Amino acid sequence: MFVLSCLWRLPDAVFRVARVALLLLVLQLAAAPRLGAHEVPRHVGVRAFVAPAADRVRLVVQIPIDAVRDIDWPRRADGSLDVARALPHLRDAATLWIRDGVTLRDGRTVLPALTLMAVRASLPSDRAFDGYQSALEAIRARPLAEGVAIPPEQLRLEAVLEVPLAAPVRDLVIDPRWAHLGVTTTTVMRLVPSSGIERVYTYEGDPGALRLDPRWWHAALRFVSEGAQHLLGGFDHLLFLLCLVLPVRRFRPLVGIVTAFTVAHSITLGAAAFGYAPSALWFPPLVEVLIAASIVWMALGNIVGARVEQRWKVAFAFGLVHGFGFSSALRDQLQFAGGHLVTSLAAFNVGIELAQLLVLAVAVPGLNYVLTQRIPERMGVIVASALVTHEAWHWTGERMTALRAYPFTVPALDATFALAVVRAGLAASLLTGVAWALQALLARWQRKPTADVVRTAALLVAVPLVLGGRPLSAQVRSTTSGVYTPDQAVKGREVFNSNCLGCHTVASHTGTSFQLKWFGRPLADLYGYLSNLMPKSAPGTLTEDEYVWVTAYILRLNGMPPGKTELNAEPAWLKSVRVDSLRTGRGGAVKH
Repeated sequence: MFVLSCLWRLPDAVFRVARVALLLLVLQLAAAPRLGAHEVPRHVGVRAFVAPAADRVRLVVQIPIDAVRDIDWPRRADGSLDVARALPHLRDAATLWIRDGVTLRDGRTVLPALTLMAVRASLPSDRAFDGYQSALEAIRARPLAEGVAIPPEQLRLEAVLEVPLAAPVRDLVIDPRWAHLGVTTTTVMRLVPSSGIERVYTYEGDPGALRLDPRWWHAALRFVSEGAQHLLGGFDHLLFLLCLVLPVRRFRPLVGIVTAFTVAHSITLGAAAFGYAPSALWFPPLVEVLIAASIVWMALGNIVGARVEQRWKVAFAFGLVHGFGFSSALRDQLQFAGGHLVTSLAAFNVGIELAQLLVLAVAVPGLNYVLTQRIPERMGVIVASALVTHEAWHWTGERMTALRAYPFTVPALDATFALAVVRAGLAASLLTGVAWALQALLARWQRKPTADVVRTAALLVAVPLVLGGRPLSAQVRSTTSGVYTPDQAVKGREVFNSNCLGCHTVASHTGTSFQLKWFGRPLADLYGYLSNLMPKSAPGTLTEDEYVWVTAYILRLNGMPPGKTELNAEPAWLKSVRVDSLRTGRGGAVKH
């Protein structure tokens, strides 16, 4: 009465809402016992045969009856199935839960609906469904004996469905939708062509449109999509890419790093696809641990300071690990490749690369904008890497816990073990050769000069985007136009020799390594690097003027001429100057 009196005093709108909520609660409580009697099974296994012929396509399917809902089975007094009256109910169940959940196509042409030809209930001990012919004969000619006393929930529902054809199908596509039978539904489907050579497909849930005998271009398109979806859906792979390119956003070194990562994961992906990966149960979870650890390593490297010229080696090493990670997704999908294993493998790899390029095309300009226009680069790299490290460290711990659940036994020192050691040695030799060839290729690429017209065209496109439509007078200056005075360079030499020369050599700040790291970037990046990390024994201990002088000296070392403008530490001014960005300087070291 107290509750009713309180509800009565509420405003009309609130009262109506409360009344509806109370009504829904009563209906839910009333329906709870009835829902418990039709609980969805936790795991359901579906078995099916697909047999295409010249004049028809036949589908033979078996599902557990406890996955069938909304059917009021006829029962005897003891609760067992009344077999004599069960046939109409079996047909209704097969129509509702099997036939209505599958569509057949010939290419893009939808075939007519399947017709239910025969149905039966079978005992769990019945082995007739182990083969196509025996299953077909049993469903047609061996119904469940009427004297069998067993509850319907313990039986199997088996059905034969057919669709007549005017002409043989050339591109059979099946779209089964049986995932709703259970919380988890696993289907084992066998293709039984007229040649008699069976092909087996095993999948969970609904696979979508499944080509049972794909042409090579069908397989290629499917696996390009699968590769792209795997990379874009793999958050750990995306974080690794982010950590990889976060401190390296110039074109030339970025090409080298991405190439090294691509070559490496292509090698292990192919090796795993052809059966050369370890088959132990603990290997896939070990790969997952190493992938998470690789993200931690890369993020920590970004925090302490990444060496750009060595970045490709790290990318190559971790690319081998990520290739095994990609192979875990490919392994389950290769069954849909038909007879086009190599084509599908190559297409899967192409899909990964396309998705990778898409991610980089979006991420690199975005990172450049944020780290040059919004926040100081060094601070941004450290903060982003710290967040990634925190997340990846938890992944590593969780995956390590999962790895410990798998037993690991010391292999016996026999001929099999010796053969595995020989194979591992050959693989190591092969990878060493690939790394050596890659190093030579990247060194040649990095030494190759960029044509003036290409650089000018790129700047004509990039500068308006970076400047956000500002007038020409506000465009950036180049360090080749004289942004420091000779006196500043002389003072910088003295500071460098007295404070930095013991840990940093002149060679480490000149030549190709300097060009790869700094050309095209704001002078603020170079000044921030020097002021945060030099001298190596006591970073950040020099005065602001001393860091300005050292920056001027480094510019002088790389052939950038002095002028009448004094270099200063004002952040906005430093961001407006690009290291040799508007004119093509030689960038070589000069005598000091």
